Amino acid sequence: MARVVVTGSGGVRGGDPRQGVAAFRGIPYAAPPVGPRRLQAPVRPEPWSGVREARRPSAVAPQAAVPGGPVWNPGVGDDYLTLDVFCPEDFPRGVPVVVWIHGGAYVGGAGSSPAYFPGAWVRRGLVVVAVNYRLGFEGFGSVAGAPDNRGLLDQVAALRWVQENIAAFGGDPGRVTVAGESAGAGSIAALLRAPSTAGLFHRAILQSVPGEYWTVPYAREIAALVATAARVPNTWEGFAGLPPRRLLEATDAVLADVQKHPEAGPRALLPTIYSPLVDGDLVTSDPLDPTGGRGDVDVLLHANAEEWKLFSALPRSPRPRTAADLAAYARAARLDEEQFAGFRDRSGARSPKEFTDRLMTAALFAEPTRRVGRAQSAAGARVHRSRLDWRSPNPRIGAGHAVELAFVFGDPREYEFFLHAVPVLPLLRRVPAIGSRLPGVWPTPAAAALAGRMSSAWADYMLTGDPGWPAVADDLDPVQVFAAHDGLEFGEPSRDPVWDEVDWTPWKTLDLQFR
Repeated sequence: MARVVVTGSGGVRGGDPRQGVAAFRGIPYAAPPVGPRRLQAPVRPEPWSGVREARRPSAVAPQAAVPGGPVWNPGVGDDYLTLDVFCPEDFPRGVPVVVWIHGGAYVGGAGSSPAYFPGAWVRRGLVVVAVNYRLGFEGFGSVAGAPDNRGLLDQVAALRWVQENIAAFGGDPGRVTVAGESAGAGSIAALLRAPSTAGLFHRAILQSVPGEYWTVPYAREIAALVATAARVPNTWEGFAGLPPRRLLEATDAVLADVQKHPEAGPRALLPTIYSPLVDGDLVTSDPLDPTGGRGDVDVLLHANAEEWKLFSALPRSPRPRTAADLAAYARAARLDEEQFAGFRDRSGARSPKEFTDRLMTAALFAEPTRRVGRAQSAAGARVHRSRLDWRSPNPRIGAGHAVELAFVFGDPREYEFFLHAVPVLPLLRRVPAIGSRLPGVWPTPAAAALAGRMSSAWADYMLTGDPGWPAVADDLDPVQVFAAHDGLEFGEPSRDPVWDEVDWTPWKTLDLQFR
């Protein structure tokens, strides 16, 4: 039976419980960011009288269309600073809470994606909150007259909503784990360097932290290019007057130009020109600095063994063929010629693609994730680490980026989701061994068992702080390896020492000249 819960803004009625889960969808945690609130910090939603129906997901933040991804429809409305709450249908009191921050390269995604359905966690006795936040320029563009990191400010507002309201849904505001993958994990790493988030969460799970943080001058250079493409003044008034669709089109045009530039570094390879900023206001220090972590927040850090394979499978992904092509990857990985040559010689790769897959997996995900753990451990937090070595039946993707999502959420049938959530080659969608449309073929018993193990480990950590393997210690660096047969690795014997030499400070200037 549907239930009504009273929040600080008014009552909400959820849907009928299913499979032990009661869901409340599309609850506003902030007012729609339109009119004078466009490109400004989030403000509380207007209270409503009576009971608001919370049976369906809300609109999603403005974003470009991606096959299989959330559909942004400007006709649906602007009330997308919302969250979904999932709780056990018997509404126990005072249970631990999980706040999920979705990924999507800071330009796409939604907390309400079916791929993030947390039924397995809820049935273990957790209350789960999935958050929407502003994306692209709306969330991360930098212009005078507007606060920076608006997407992060949205997440902070959602975390404050949790502190004020989650007890009404059975959650304990004193036991909050914030969790996220890719851009979600990058956001959490930034929030760990935000003094204003103290007390808002108590543990964190970061899956595949992207190694991209920018200074304000770097972001202002991007904004100037976007303003030129949109043919508006590079001011708050100029951007605030742009319809969201025109802002998306201008962003796409700038990204296309930047990706053609030989000195673009990561921008030549990645599908985004936005990232969180070390702005000195909300984010006061570099999330990848090995000092300055938060000792009051324990973390579980996860990466996949072949992260970059998902990106190199994209139809428009650059294909390394010449020395000049490889040089672009060296710049993206922040390696000089000598460091790059050493990594190449030690890699044992049999082809340029295999080499660049290994290089970019380490540079953009594995090492940044590891550095967040180093900072947290140095600050006195407990740190657990894991890696997915399981390879998908499709060798083009292997243990690629986002593959772990279906397993940690406990339903490997959702593994197919990310094949449709990004514009991968049509061939990838015709591989029968991974189709949930073929009952009895996928998921295999081994994949189902892996989902059970990973989902249980995540839930155990959210409930108790112990996922089932040792934490990092001064003389011990254990990494739980999830595969067909799980194991515990010590010291990462395959890690290349070159990454200890890299300058990981935020990107300071784009400094590209366009005709």
